[in-house]
Parts: sequence; C-alpha cells; structure tokens
Amino acid sequence: MTYVMSMKDLGKAIENKFARDQELEFKIDAHAQILVAEWAAERIGLDPDSSQKFVIELSEWSLKPGNRNLKQRLLRDFAANRVEISEGALERLFALKRDQARKKISAA
Repeated sequence: MTYVMSMKDLGKAIENKFARDQELEFKIDAHAQILVAEWAAERIGLDPDSSQKFVIELSEWSLKPGNRNLKQRLLRDFAANRVEISEGALERLFALKRDQARKKISAA
C-alpha cells in the first residue's frame, strides 16, 4: 500500500524539520560560543572564578539585541589585556569550536 502525503501534511513536515534544524543550530552555536569564551578566558589569564564570570558575561552579552559580533568583542577584550591574536586566527578558532560543538551535540 502506498501512502500519499497530502500537501498540508507535507507542509507541516517541512515546518517541523525546519524548526528542529534551527533548534539544533542554536544549540551548536551556543555551545561553540561557550567553548570559545572558555578558551579566551584562559588565554587572557583569568583565574577559574573570573573565567566562569567571563563566560557567563559573554553568553549574556551575545544574546542582547545588537550584540551579534562576538568576534569583535573578543578582539577588543584581547587588545585590552595585551593578548595578540589575529582576526583570521579567531575565525579559525570559532570554526574549530563549532565543529567540536556539533560533534558533541550530535553524539548526545
């Protein structure tokens, strides 16, 4: 027996898949930002307590409207703490941490 999906069912299935994909990408991005923030805190030389506060601060900052460019924020933080890093190196770090986050979340 062949099941033919109605257009309404097909539309609902596409909407559900889109919503799941968006949720997955949000989780991956959020986890990657945490991994980058932890790395940055270590690179800046923060103690464990200050490091945790820094990660939370960056996470909250990135969620506020208008604060979308975390890379620029990190570049300013690095400069303020005399840590040299190029924009290209930071881009590669974000890509690496995003891959790590995707693997971890996909495995869960």
